[in-house]
Amino acid sequence: MIVAGIDPSLTSCGIAILHNGQPAYLDAIGHPGRDGASYDHRSRRIVSQCRAIITAITECNIGGRNSTPNVAIDLAVIEGPAYGANLPSNHDRAGLWWGLYSALRAKRIPTAVVAPQTRAKWATGHGRATKTDVLNAVRTWWPNHSIRNHDIADAAVLAAIGAHHHGDPMPFPTKPRHTLALDAIDWPEVINA
Repeated sequence: MIVAGIDPSLTSCGIAILHNGQPAYLDAIGHPGRDGASYDHRSRRIVSQCRAIITAITECNIGGRNSTPNVAIDLAVIEGPAYGANLPSNHDRAGLWWGLYSALRAKRIPTAVVAPQTRAKWATGHGRATKTDVLNAVRTWWPNHSIRNHDIADAAVLAAIGAHHHGDPMPFPTKPRHTLALDAIDWPEVINA
């Protein structure tokens, strides 16, 4: 199973692709905005970031340089909005989130949405775990892979949730919380699972 995890962000979107429960692609992409940017500039930034993210997950080579490019993603798992956050950039981030979700649907990639607290609890056992707690947990799962930042770690957790849901092996002994959390997610039908 090939599962993409997406932690949406305009400045540093975490992307993780797992193939049979193991990392095949881990990266963060984005570019900073600027205060006082025009609506035209902000719109271009959102569209550009959305395209870059969709390209990253649909055109990556699973397995390295000699592998077949454009391997189909069986499932995308995207972090849902943080409704409690009240930041000036929420409007732009919502635009990115809906752009990503709509682009995934247009490409007929089954997509599940996971709440931020579900992601944190799945990784650490605590729904209010810090970004550092999640990053440290993910680094123990795959010590031979570079998990550069919390955005990539969050994406890796999201991909692992989807992979676990479909029976892929996990790099750690699963606990009851790993299975119970799956019930809180509205899972799409996956054709290739």
